Amino acid sequence: MGFVSFLTMTKRFTGIIAILLLLSLTIASASQEFCDARMDYSVVGCGGSDSTSQRILIKGGTVVNAHHQQVADVFIDNGIVTDVKPNIKVSDEVTIVDATGKFVMPGGIDPHTHLEFEFMGTETIDDFFSGQAAALAGGTTMHIDFVIPVNGSLSSGFKAYVEKAKKSCMDYGFHMAITKWDDTVAREMEIMVKEKGINSFKFFLAYKGALMINDELLLEGLKKCKSVGALAMVHAENGDAVFEGQKRMIELGITGPEGHALSRPPLLEAEATARAIRLAGFVNTPLYVVHVMSVEAMEEIAKARQSGLSFKTIK
Repeated sequence: MGFVSFLTMTKRFTGIIAILLLLSLTIASASQEFCDARMDYSVVGCGGSDSTSQRILIKGGTVVNAHHQQVADVFIDNGIVTDVKPNIKVSDEVTIVDATGKFVMPGGIDPHTHLEFEFMGTETIDDFFSGQAAALAGGTTMHIDFVIPVNGSLSSGFKAYVEKAKKSCMDYGFHMAITKWDDTVAREMEIMVKEKGINSFKFFLAYKGALMINDELLLEGLKKCKSVGALAMVHAENGDAVFEGQKRMIELGITGPEGHALSRPPLLEAEATARAIRLAGFVNTPLYVVHVMSVEAMEEIAKARQSGLSFKTIK
């Protein structure tokens, strides 16, 4: 991971704080990322000497964190927040940003992105520069993307995504998808956890003919996640039933965007969610259910939590 970003908020509407001042872009290491990407974003230091201080004091703002807020200073030394307290004394070499009357907050973290994602003959339009630059403009300063294996190979997929991320301009991490199962994949999961910093693996119960895995593979993956201390994730939709629903839509001539929702009613998400929950419970390992889309699926998760199982969800 690179620098830690803090954002200063200013007033946009009456009594409502909305606009973020992106301080991270004043840090030399961040600026260099923009320069290296060869994009004309008028970053200070591109093409010449960079005199921007790598020591920053955000002074007099209302610092907001997870448990309380207080008027304090925030000192950032070479991209790392090293002190948060009132009246921090610094030398003349420090860049001072007056945040009086403003909120100072940590940047947001987006745990689920797909940049430069090649999928079923398409590719997401944003890459690791354009997507990250847009995120930074909106106050998100870190994200976690999904490494997709290359022909089932985790190592090849990891190398491909490291290459894609060379143009990054903010902090990022990786989840990794599992799309097939054999002894090589099992060994590579251990390497990813122990050597590459990946500790979460995603299993698609949807997208038949592309990323979808069956229950046997899911069970093997859940067991391996448990043994290496990684978090298992699922995209929970019944891929076989969704495929049947898609055929029905085509037969009915419903080929517009509305056909997407009609081909996958909530009961198919609920079924896959319940199935993944029960298999994770059978293996006795935590489960992370991503992008929960229906009341029915949420009810399955709520029942599991009430029974004492360990689950994480994100809408």
